[in-house]
Amino acid sequence: MSPAGNYHDRVHVDDYAEPVFAPEVAATIEAAKPLVDLMPLDVDAICDHASEELSASGRCFDDFGGVDGDDFRVRMKALLDAYSAAPALSHMGHITVHTVFLQLVRNRLLLADLLARHPQIHEIEVTAPIIIAGLPRTGTTHLHNMLSADPSLRSLPYWESVEPVPPPGDVTSVDGIDPRRARTQAACDFMDAALPYFKRMHEMTADHVHEEIQLLAIDFSSMFFETLALIPTWRDRYLAADQTPHYEYLKTVLKALTFLRGGTRWVLKSPQHLEQFAVLARVFPDATVVVTHRDPVAVTASMATMIAYT
Repeated sequence: MSPAGNYHDRVHVDDYAEPVFAPEVAATIEAAKPLVDLMPLDVDAICDHASEELSASGRCFDDFGGVDGDDFRVRMKALLDAYSAAPALSHMGHITVHTVFLQLVRNRLLLADLLARHPQIHEIEVTAPIIIAGLPRTGTTHLHNMLSADPSLRSLPYWESVEPVPPPGDVTSVDGIDPRRARTQAACDFMDAALPYFKRMHEMTADHVHEEIQLLAIDFSSMFFETLALIPTWRDRYLAADQTPHYEYLKTVLKALTFLRGGTRWVLKSPQHLEQFAVLARVFPDATVVVTHRDPVAVTASMATMIAYT
């Protein structure tokens, strides 16, 4: 049966332990092996690469932003050390981590540049957001999609979560397509080819309404990083830290996105928020928080299936 067939049909996945990829995907994975040596999991190398790449536009990008006295590099190094120590990290895992971190640092530089050029962004209010918090696989995405259908609410498309601030030189095409959207869709197309059943578990397109966990990741303190590999040392560090400054950073990102693309009342969603109700109350005191519920046994089985497949 084709993976694109009837979504109500039962599917049996039998290659969890030894994944079988389509020939073209397997060839791409094999060809990527030499890239590992060119993609170090090193803070300075990644930050320098991002800065030099963006500065090639003619503008200087050397301000990484953030709050005075807070060095995101410390958290970034803790994460990269945890990934480097992960025994099951494959060469594609290594490449993925480097690629994701490079994009996060780019996003950080672009945000700092935008804020420096438009300081009035800080005056924008993020008023009465609706925040969905629930365990994965409890219908949070369906609820998020439903609420986001209200044109009076501002939501986050996936492409905007991946690249929230456009880099210099990006020009919208004559048919109105943002280059960031096109890049994200290309990545989604590869994922569909590599993981054809994933869309049955959680459909990913450039335009689908997405959670803000990748915006939190720009400050390098988020549950997001645990989706890339098993990194228990990071989990311990994350749980021991007050996440208030990182949610304040998220609020600044939302202000910037409001400045760039409009909107008034945000609708947000992430399982991460379940652990951060006190922080949410401090940073978004007028928020409406919605919690979804489902039998935890079904949640665990569904989540384990999805994580094992991806």
